[in-house]
Amino acid sequence: MSPSTRAASRHAARERGPGSGSTGTRTRVRPHALLPDRHTWTDIGFTLVLAAVVLSSFGTSFTGSTYFVVGMLGAVIAVVVTHLTRAAGWPIVSAVVICLVLFFLLGGPLCLRSLGDTSFLPGASTLGRVADQAVFGWKDLLTTLPPIDGEGPLLVLPWMAGMLAGLVGLALAGLPVRRAWLAAALPVIGMTVVLSGAIVLGVRRPQSLVVQGAVFAALSLAWLALRARRASASVQGGSTSWLRGAGALAMLALAAGVALPASGVIAGDEDRRAVARNWVEPPFDIGRYPSPLAGFRKYVDLKGRTDPTNVYDKTLLDVDGVPAGTLVRFAAMDRYDGMVWGATDNALPGPADDSFQRVSSTIDNPVDGEEVDVTITLGEGWSGVWLPTVGALRSMSFETADARAKAEVFRYNLATSTAVVPTGLQPGDRYTFTAVEPDDELTEETVGSAEPTVLSPAAAFIQQPTEKWTEGAGTDPMDRVLAAAEHLRSEGKYSDGVGRTERVYVAGHSSWRLSDEFVNAPQIVGNDEQYAATMALIANEIGVPARVVLGAVVPEGGRVTGKEVAAWVELRAADGSWRTLPTESFTPITPPADQVPETNTPMSGTVIPPPNPIPPPSDAGEQSDADLKERRATRKKSEQDEEDGLIPDVPGWFGVVLTYVGVPLLVVALLLGAVVGIKAWRRHRRRSADSASARFVGAWRELVDHARDLGQVVPLGPSVTRREQSAGIVSGQAGALARRADSFVFGPRTPEVASATTYWESVDAERRAMSREVGRWQRVRAAVSLRSLRPGGRGQAAAAAAAAPDTAADGAADAAAGGQADGAGEPRPTPGRAARLRGLADWRSRGTPD
Repeated sequence: MSPSTRAASRHAARERGPGSGSTGTRTRVRPHALLPDRHTWTDIGFTLVLAAVVLSSFGTSFTGSTYFVVGMLGAVIAVVVTHLTRAAGWPIVSAVVICLVLFFLLGGPLCLRSLGDTSFLPGASTLGRVADQAVFGWKDLLTTLPPIDGEGPLLVLPWMAGMLAGLVGLALAGLPVRRAWLAAALPVIGMTVVLSGAIVLGVRRPQSLVVQGAVFAALSLAWLALRARRASASVQGGSTSWLRGAGALAMLALAAGVALPASGVIAGDEDRRAVARNWVEPPFDIGRYPSPLAGFRKYVDLKGRTDPTNVYDKTLLDVDGVPAGTLVRFAAMDRYDGMVWGATDNALPGPADDSFQRVSSTIDNPVDGEEVDVTITLGEGWSGVWLPTVGALRSMSFETADARAKAEVFRYNLATSTAVVPTGLQPGDRYTFTAVEPDDELTEETVGSAEPTVLSPAAAFIQQPTEKWTEGAGTDPMDRVLAAAEHLRSEGKYSDGVGRTERVYVAGHSSWRLSDEFVNAPQIVGNDEQYAATMALIANEIGVPARVVLGAVVPEGGRVTGKEVAAWVELRAADGSWRTLPTESFTPITPPADQVPETNTPMSGTVIPPPNPIPPPSDAGEQSDADLKERRATRKKSEQDEEDGLIPDVPGWFGVVLTYVGVPLLVVALLLGAVVGIKAWRRHRRRSADSASARFVGAWRELVDHARDLGQVVPLGPSVTRREQSAGIVSGQAGALARRADSFVFGPRTPEVASATTYWESVDAERRAMSREVGRWQRVRAAVSLRSLRPGGRGQAAAAAAAAPDTAADGAADAAAGGQADGAGEPRPTPGRAARLRGLADWRSRGTPD
């Protein structure tokens, strides 16, 4: 080889680098193990971008962009932890554990900032709140009307979603899988599952179908193509073609462009989007609260009588921000059960959610109208759970000392525009809200909805009066409703049942009160309660959905007292809106004629006194003090137990886990501990036997029992010798220990206690050696095994007694210790007649001659 050829060869070798050999390939040396290579950077980039698409699913669930920042921070942390653990050669489970620790440590400062400074400290209360939101936050998310406050504790969910997306994406990207196609598809499948979970927890109207559909699909297909090409690069070889790459991008763009409109055609209306919110019912029962309409008598003028529950002259609320004449809504009642009109969930059809849901400071309420900013301060006469509002709420802010507690339990019904605070309201509570006052005026052009409404069978009494009062009104449902309203106004009389001659007109709006004592009575007499309840039943019977509303009319100055409280009816129009049927359109102002003349003449025997008034359905203010105290104490205790759980500052779910998981585990642990304790007690009894011979016998039995617990098959029985048993024990010293025990037990002299102690030490050492030869799990099973506690055979005691002569006291003691007390399953000969017994042992050790 010429010098020039050798120089060219050396140059080529330097270009190939060390370790290239003669294959003509270059060895790439990574600068540092912790720095990602080109392929890892690609996986990290796609993981973070797809995580951002996943987090965009929460865009319609939260206000602001804090949720996205927190979620992306979780994704970045998970990606960094996953890469570092993989670079260090640790298993995937180590990344999961580290991410779990960081999730709890950083969850307080990032997600619980609205709860105060203590949330920054990883204490028991902070960790418990993070765990509670991680386990049960999805329920709060699905039962809260979106959008949710972007600074609240539910930020734990996007924080967890981001960390889960980063962990799943990069961990599956580096998972060693034999099949190339599965290795390429695993991370894409994992990110698709995470996106599906985020969509299920979202709302029916997604943030962006383009981002969640077309963009995610394009990115996933591109990542899948790169990983597939990387996995098959070893067999394909060749160089990269830019034309092939451009063609792949064009196909992705075409697929995304076709998929978006096609999905709209196939899926149809956005409201058909399958999300968990469609099937999860809010865990709140509005029916447990008394109907406010049943307590209407506390707002009437008592005309000199005294009643501590009456609030006719007391201030209920001060309203600021609306003009005089505005209607303030206390509650809307949309179902009649034969006793009362009450508020319920999902009682009326319509596009709005007819359920009492948790809401945040911002409420997505798609209602057109004039927007107003209202501030209400509750007065001395207000109590209960119903929250007075105006129009349709857009936002709500409590301003009293316990504002945060009220905001967390506040519930609102979009369909009925009714608000409730389950923990109760007190005089002095102040809150501010933004609302929209829709156009709810009932005009001649208003067409009533013809959607059927199912009435209770107890309301069947209203059918005949309705047909009678609307005979000449034609067939139009709204005309018939107005005709019935006019009949009530013109033919009825108004009375609160306060005057002495008017007490026969009792309170309530049960089927008895509205039938026999109202519409079917010779004279229709009642107040707002009876007229509004009857008018709503008539409208529903005609076919126009109706509901009863209890509220007040704001006077000049904005101070509302009990005298301004009224009940009116709302009718559903054909366009889905609700229109107000004013109280004066169906309620008369004419008082009734005297039904019972006031006279001091004594009642004769022929005069029948009027029936005793039937009390109205129970209202919160009319219940007995004992019942109220008992119910409040029970409710307070249950709420306190649910909130605090079994241990202060620990969530209630911990108590459930402790009860249904911890208690069974404790019982199992106690049973296993009892087995270990019984064996320890047996070992102590054998070691401290009265005679030295019995201690030798007990030591050998301890070795046999240990071998049985380890699963070894050791022969037992009255005719089996120790040497025969040693053949079944997997131990190097078992034979020597058996001969040693025979030499002391069958020897000519009684063994010493010190010799027995030394023998026990040898047996203990052999037991430890046998345990080291098996796995940890088998050692645990041996410790709790019941094999050695079961009898080894029948007739041991009888055989032992037969082998022990009565003239040898030591031999009898050994037989009792070894055969009867120990239950060893073999006879324990005595030292008497030593020559004969030694010959018998030698004969058994040599075997039976032919």
